Amino acid sequence: MDPLGIALFAAAVVASAFLQSTVGFGFSLLAVPVMAMAMPTKEAVVVCGGLSLVLAGAQALAEREHGDRPVIARMVAGVVVGAPLGLVVLTVTTGRQLRFVLGAVILVYVLVTLRGVSVRRASSAVDIGAGVAAGTLNTALSANGPAVIMALHPRHLSPAQFRATVAGVFAVSNVLAVSLYTATGRYDRESLVLVACGLPLLAAGYLVGARQRHRVRPERHRAAVLGLLALTGVTSLVGALVG
Repeated sequence: MDPLGIALFAAAVVASAFLQSTVGFGFSLLAVPVMAMAMPTKEAVVVCGGLSLVLAGAQALAEREHGDRPVIARMVAGVVVGAPLGLVVLTVTTGRQLRFVLGAVILVYVLVTLRGVSVRRASSAVDIGAGVAAGTLNTALSANGPAVIMALHPRHLSPAQFRATVAGVFAVSNVLAVSLYTATGRYDRESLVLVACGLPLLAAGYLVGARQRHRVRPERHRAAVLGLLALTGVTSLVGALVG
């Protein structure tokens, strides 16, 4: 990887960990498109999967007492079904197709959020369905956030409950994804080195975000997050179309 690629990788990990720490999601939605500028998209997905496993696992342990356990259990049941489907998608698509789908997923999520569209009612079926979608998107794109976020919206959880519940679902989803990547030989020496090098950057971004969390105005933070995600989504789409 050249110096620019290393800089992009480092910036992606730190910024995405900061984002995840402050709002409870968004690591891979931001990190994968940026990393894909410096490495093949499929490698970016696999590397982000390894880093997300550590991040979500640590977050789930730290905030475990706040999580809504019945909701986590139902979503995890769906994740178990969806994760193998995502591996099929990752296997049969090209890197260019993955970048296009990832960009589309991000932009659809941004538009849906801006328009205030969400699940009207919370239910067990919604939780399971969101888990299936999250498991599929996570293994295919390392992007399990949108489905889980939309399903949790009508539950009106407190910030601490929201972060803990999301982290619990993400942690199990990432365990399954990384297990599938490992079983199918998707981790090579280079990707493992990148995961190892990314861990200190991950910790730095997360810790800074944790310290700044209480200082950020929700409305400004939301606007900044959506703007950043929109930019990465457009970049991913353009890269897929012209690459």
